[in-house]
Amino acid sequence: MIAERPTVLVVDDDRNTRETLKRVLSRQGYNLLAAEDGSKAVRILQETEVDLIITDYKMPGLDGLRLASTAQVVRPSAAVIMISAFANVDTAVRAIKQGVFDVFEKPIRMRDLKKAAARALESHRLVIENRRLRADLEGKAEIARIIGNAPSFKDALNKVEQVASVKSTVLLTGESGTGKELFAQALHRLSPRAKGPLIKVHCAALAENLLETELFGNEKGAYTGAVRQRKGRFELADGGTIFLDEIGEISPTTQVKLLRVLQEGEFERVGGSETIKVDTRIIAATNTDLNQAVADGRFRDDLFYRLNVIQIEVPPLRQRQEDLPLLVQHFIEKYKQLTGKPIQGITPDALDRLDAHDWPGNVRELENCIERAVVLATGELITPADLAELRPAEEGSPAGIPFRVGQTLGELEREAIQRTLKAVAGNKDAAAKILGIGVATLYRRLKEIEEESKEGADSPAEPG
Repeated sequence: MIAERPTVLVVDDDRNTRETLKRVLSRQGYNLLAAEDGSKAVRILQETEVDLIITDYKMPGLDGLRLASTAQVVRPSAAVIMISAFANVDTAVRAIKQGVFDVFEKPIRMRDLKKAAARALESHRLVIENRRLRADLEGKAEIARIIGNAPSFKDALNKVEQVASVKSTVLLTGESGTGKELFAQALHRLSPRAKGPLIKVHCAALAENLLETELFGNEKGAYTGAVRQRKGRFELADGGTIFLDEIGEISPTTQVKLLRVLQEGEFERVGGSETIKVDTRIIAATNTDLNQAVADGRFRDDLFYRLNVIQIEVPPLRQRQEDLPLLVQHFIEKYKQLTGKPIQGITPDALDRLDAHDWPGNVRELENCIERAVVLATGELITPADLAELRPAEEGSPAGIPFRVGQTLGELEREAIQRTLKAVAGNKDAAAKILGIGVATLYRRLKEIEEESKEGADSPAEPG
């Protein structure tokens, strides 16, 4: 962004030329900087916001054309004007093709140079303004993708727009399936970091040692199988945003390392000693009560305070039932396009059936339900018959499981997990919430159940 008093960098190995240009241009109200060669100019560009570069063509070391090319990488918003005692048509054409705004031959007519400087600054002001407007539009489009008109939902979206422009850490809270990831994407797209990467990490889906490596990377030989150096997600997110989903599931060891990143912006790769600094905005999300986790000693209070700078609560679907028709129509259109089926809408009684459900899996469960209904529908409208698998949540809850004398607790647990997963269409986040366990615990138990099933299938049958 060009400031009210633009900064102009004059680069020329001739001291008299530098001083003359500085004196003349300072009268135009510009903030003047100077460098006697291209290398020093690059160092200034790396450290200072510069709006316009006026550079000589022939200089020892880095010449004007190479400086212009370097500036496009280091300070892409800066305009460049080149001056030379050796200018010719070929040089001018090469310079213009390389993005140089204008080329002047020495001796310079200062009146013409002043006009060119004003035009260059105005042109680049418009370019920067267009980039900003385009980024705003893209961010607004991201917000528009998040469907909902309920007051509590609108309040959450308004908060996203208010805080997107700052670097402060945001903690998104709410049940699984409410759309916290969409909120994180909107926060990134509306922020000044929108051109940088948005790196997503599902903390609950990774074991402790794998999560640490994913976040911070590793050096070659750090552990068995580490055959090369590997960058972690924080390094990949440098200059952008990292989204840490299900932050409440991370181990105490990882919590300590994450706290350091939040406080100092630095860490070491696993198995390494080099301190790596990053400039990354952190957005975290959780479906658990972190206040209770802190009280129980499962989550560090200092980390919680660092994460909870700005909290945005995403309401569950049952608290914004008025949004149900909008969401249903959106998902019908989505899966109509994906499947090629001529679905036009939903019957009132089918919509009533959806409205009667309490949606423990929230919007994600609703989407799964509509996808299934679109695939199964035989007519142009979704009917109650297409929603046959939709049952009240309590029918699939552990409380509704019949108990047989002699049944082990392990068998009861397995049946509770399997029935709950079926009730929420396989949504593990929603199932964990209903069962009252962490997502990581659910993943672990599912793996154990799978291994137990394999062992049972592999064991020889008892003689009859």
